[in-house]
Amino acid sequence: MAYYTRFLSLLWIGLSFCLFTVLPVHAEAIPAKALRVVVKLTSIKAEKTTEQGGDELYFNVTQYSSFGRSRTERIPQASGYWSFKYLDKVKDISLWEGLLHDKEEIKLILSVVEQDFPPWDLDELIGGAQLLLKNKEGKLAYEWVVPVFEEQADIEMKTPGLLQEFVFKGAGAVYEVAFTVQEK
Repeated sequence: MAYYTRFLSLLWIGLSFCLFTVLPVHAEAIPAKALRVVVKLTSIKAEKTTEQGGDELYFNVTQYSSFGRSRTERIPQASGYWSFKYLDKVKDISLWEGLLHDKEEIKLILSVVEQDFPPWDLDELIGGAQLLLKNKEGKLAYEWVVPVFEEQADIEMKTPGLLQEFVFKGAGAVYEVAFTVQEK
């Protein structure tokens, strides 16, 4: 019996060591001076659609990091889209979320695209916004910019503030779009 008790005691000590020293305390611990940032689509409103029957929209979000990490994501994912009929329900959608490390700069291109069905009809760029995020020694700095696209869409940036608004006038459509940047 003493052997069994000693065995259990040693087993408990070994497991305790593994649990409290080897495993990380918090799986999503944020490195020093790193910032968790989220960019949200606050609202999108159709003034004029590209097609008489209405548009099916999605966002392409492209990220370029000064640390070399690039990626593109479609929102909604895969072949999903938002019908122009229900855009009043499309609010407070996270388009991008990530860590912004100390001295890192990230450029985001947030493009609104009208989905069509190839090969007869290709997706059309309606417009987009460019956001430059910077981590300056633990402090978030950002700037909205009108991007330059190959397919030139007319983009108007309204007065910047906490809520950044744009008017996208590409492919014969007119959409009012608003974004926010939040530090979590």
